[in-house]
Amino acid sequence: MFTLSSSCGPWEANCYLVGAADSDECVLVDVGMDASSAVEKLLAESGRKLVAVLASHGHLDHVADAQAVADAHGVPVWIHPADRPLLSDPVAGLGPQLAPLVEALYGSTSRLEPVQVCEWTDGAHQDLAGVSWTVIHAPGHTPGSVLLHATDGATAQLFSGDVLFAGSIGRTDLPGGSMEEMMATLRDVVLPLPYDLAVLPGHGGATTIGRECATNPYIRLALKELSS
Repeated sequence: MFTLSSSCGPWEANCYLVGAADSDECVLVDVGMDASSAVEKLLAESGRKLVAVLASHGHLDHVADAQAVADAHGVPVWIHPADRPLLSDPVAGLGPQLAPLVEALYGSTSRLEPVQVCEWTDGAHQDLAGVSWTVIHAPGHTPGSVLLHATDGATAQLFSGDVLFAGSIGRTDLPGGSMEEMMATLRDVVLPLPYDLAVLPGHGGATTIGRECATNPYIRLALKELSS
């Protein structure tokens, strides 16, 4: 599998370009704040045609430039329906205290929704850019957070958004977040995944499920709940 990445915006959210090694197409995972120029650089470097923008969830630092990039290339943005409203109303996912920041950055607290928006739900399968994508609903950080399991037959990767980081998890104190739901996600969704599965998170460096089971305190707590 062919993967390029760039860390974008003030919160250093990861944007990934992904495609099968033998494909001339690609998708982008999480086109966030200040990502447009980095995206065009990644596309030029890869020499591939963009066919879709995929969103792990709807927070501004992961979708701020999704509309501009998707509309410029005439491709859809895929997102879970529970987080779709955040594409046009970012404050709803951040809280009213951050409304002045959103307005200062973009001149308004509302955003344009992409021309093409496709909704996916738990267990959905999509073949894009020579890669088979499976959507795993993983609420807790946001109601519509998903894990994106990608495989080209030879290799597999999990794009975890802000559900799972190396050594930590996404915050649960923003609107729509829930620690109870997050722990259920870790216990029922993350723990059953293969230990050797590579994890590419929304922030920070890559890891594996096995490494997180051994070192991540939140995963360790979920393991304890599972065994009790």
